[in-house]
Amino acid sequence: MRGVAVVSLFAHRRAGTHVLLAVLTSVALGVSGCGSALPMPGSGANSGGPVLRVLAFYDPSAEKPTGTVQSLLVANRPAIAELAPLWYQVMPDGSLRDQSSNHLKAWARSEHIALMPLVVNHGGTSRFLLSAAARTRAVNALAAMVKRENYDGLNIDFEQLKSQARGPLVEFMRQLHTRLRAMNKLLTIDIIPSGSRRAAQSGAYNYAGLARNADEVVLMTYDAHDNGSAPGPIAPLSWVKRRINVALAAGIPRNRLVLGIADYGYDWPVSPRGRGVEIGLNQVDALLKAKKITPKRNASGEPYFTYTRGGVTHVVWYEDSRSVLPKIELARRDGLAGLGLWMAGFETAHYWHAVRAAAGTATTAAGFTPLIPHAVAKVSPGSSTRVAGPSRHTGTGAVKAARSSAATGSGTGAAASGTQTSSARSGTGGVSSSGKGVASPATSAGRSASPAGGSRSADARPNPPAVA
Repeated sequence: MRGVAVVSLFAHRRAGTHVLLAVLTSVALGVSGCGSALPMPGSGANSGGPVLRVLAFYDPSAEKPTGTVQSLLVANRPAIAELAPLWYQVMPDGSLRDQSSNHLKAWARSEHIALMPLVVNHGGTSRFLLSAAARTRAVNALAAMVKRENYDGLNIDFEQLKSQARGPLVEFMRQLHTRLRAMNKLLTIDIIPSGSRRAAQSGAYNYAGLARNADEVVLMTYDAHDNGSAPGPIAPLSWVKRRINVALAAGIPRNRLVLGIADYGYDWPVSPRGRGVEIGLNQVDALLKAKKITPKRNASGEPYFTYTRGGVTHVVWYEDSRSVLPKIELARRDGLAGLGLWMAGFETAHYWHAVRAAAGTATTAAGFTPLIPHAVAKVSPGSSTRVAGPSRHTGTGAVKAARSSAATGSGTGAAASGTQTSSARSGTGGVSSSGKGVASPATSAGRSASPAGGSRSADARPNPPAVA
């Protein structure tokens, strides 16, 4: 789940919620926002279909002291229209834990990027949903926080929910959507697809009910195989097609459905057999180069390869710039709202270029304000060099208007050249809910991890495979 992020750098995901910062960006990559208008169909070189928006997720707890992931976001600044950092957790009693960053707020606002913080359920709890009083307390706290901070909206990522939370979750969304709509704010929700390895969790999602009470729904179409399963493709094309069809048939309007895409994979020890380890695309590239390996592909184009380390045979399946293209074409063909990328920091420059080219216009721009002081050079908010391109508008109303007119409007977009960075997700520190809070086991949203394939605890995941 929680998997950003638009091209919505959306997305993913983790044992109780995405540990990410969803970055809702225009797949035409060039429109920025705190309400800036999104690129319109026919505005770019790829005018054969609608320009997709891309949403990217970002996990602050996975950030290294040098700010490598944040530097990547800065480098791709023109692609970012909406940002959804993993900042808030709803506690069992309905209170709110705040892990927000003033640095990030200042950077986003100086760049006119709409802020859509990610909200997770602490420890995968369902308790606040099952209590009318606690549910109302949570809604009140979230609405007050959005008003106080003047956010453009919220992204909800509740995972590991009990089946009896199905109705209460819809009621929670109804109450919160009503409150945010009155303030002209947006509300989106991330859901686990039915038919996935986490099908038991997906039972808590009433697709039609949630779609009626959200501006957009992010379908987390990845982890068809994960660290607790046998080796296999992360998002096989036929599987993704079925998940989209099920979601549409269940009542989610296609123009409000965001398709989750991945830029990572898993490394499984197979001889002897062991649990898989999540590995980012940038780490995969480093491993391929170090081992001088040429990957193979299955019939639908998903890449994989084997290698040996310490006398143990490993197999790696992952998504890359080639395998993701048919999924993007599915989103375009089916008229979906955009893409949700898990996660910012895993991708490579080549992946960025491929996604931008397939989803919309790709041009280059420069002159970005650093996300945080140590990410690049220290620049005070307000002193940033503006990116040339479409005019920016402030206010969520502009975002809503751009979304509603995306099928018929016109516009232009700009995209920065991608830069490759490496960021390993950390299971501790930062925000953890059911793992995203500082005081509880960290997990990643959007995808779960348990031995049974239920929830994947980030703190239980070993480090990415070493390149030797």
